[in-house]
Amino acid sequence: LIFTGLQAQTHDSEESRSEGSTLYIQCPYTAQTYYQQKKAWCRMRDNKQEVLVETNNPTKDTHTIRATKGEVTIEDNPAHRTVSITMTNLQAEDSGTYSCVYRRYSNRYLPLKTITLNVFKELHKWELDNLSVQCPYSTGGYGTETKAWCRRGQTGCKVMVRTDYTSTWRNSKALEDRTSIQDDTQQRTVTITMQKLQAKDTSVYWCVFYRDLTRIMEVRLSVSKILAGTTLSGTAGASQTTPSGNTPAPSSNVNTFILLFGVLSILFILALITSITLYIRRRKQLKRGGTRQADDTYDKPEDIAQLDSTERMESPKDDSKDLKYVTLNFKSQLSPEDPLYCNVAPSQTHRKPKNENVEYAIIAFK
Repeated sequence: LIFTGLQAQTHDSEESRSEGSTLYIQCPYTAQTYYQQKKAWCRMRDNKQEVLVETNNPTKDTHTIRATKGEVTIEDNPAHRTVSITMTNLQAEDSGTYSCVYRRYSNRYLPLKTITLNVFKELHKWELDNLSVQCPYSTGGYGTETKAWCRRGQTGCKVMVRTDYTSTWRNSKALEDRTSIQDDTQQRTVTITMQKLQAKDTSVYWCVFYRDLTRIMEVRLSVSKILAGTTLSGTAGASQTTPSGNTPAPSSNVNTFILLFGVLSILFILALITSITLYIRRRKQLKRGGTRQADDTYDKPEDIAQLDSTERMESPKDDSKDLKYVTLNFKSQLSPEDPLYCNVAPSQTHRKPKNENVEYAIIAFK
């Protein structure tokens, strides 16, 4: 379509982006005489045009005019006669048909550029994982249509499983091989489940309307092989491989090592405490023995004396004990002819050495 002073570009182009990425496109307009008109970014939904974001009326001296709403930003540059569109954090639900438009004086929107946006999910899984994908669709007469899950190839999209309906509001569910599909018409969501994924399942898949294979959402699936003896889990499901032979799993070896280390640590601490206790007791015993020996030793060479004839014996306050006490007075010198007395038990007496005149006696208090 060509208007006076303004050329509207109505040819379609497709833009593919992964989820979470950003779309940036430019829509040029050629007529300088229409720089005052508002520009907008619209989406076709249910055969209706929905304005997502719109600029204000620019002036001739305006350098740029920018407007932002949610994740969408539009910028009009009258000097370069270009409208720029930025959509951030794209999601699969953003897939659809969009147009750069300008508003005529009659408040009608006319397109500058139209694109088909395809936002696909990019999933990475391991073998034996499970996959669960939800494909939302609009309400425009698609609730009663048959939905399908197909695999893209060089010759088209091969249908793997599809839904069938007996009632408009009844959920439809079908299962084929390892793949199942379920359509919730009230929530307008198709759920696809693939179990026990294999490396050969790596491909591009579409949720589609079965009648004309119109794409609802695209999924790019990559399934990787796993090594024997490795345990891995995915977001949609868990997979586990069985170790060969009687080899224990790595997690079992780690738990066994931790348990053994804990037991050995406790035994070491107990042994250390026991050793310290025995050492302290031994030191105390040696200290007490040394004190008694020092107290019993009195016969140093300079202290040797001769017994005096005067003897005083005292009894302890406690008469219930057999041990008695005696106080001896010594002479200043000891004659070899005088006897020497010592308070000993009979079992502690020694044989009389040769050439020694030693006599033993038991002194008891009656």
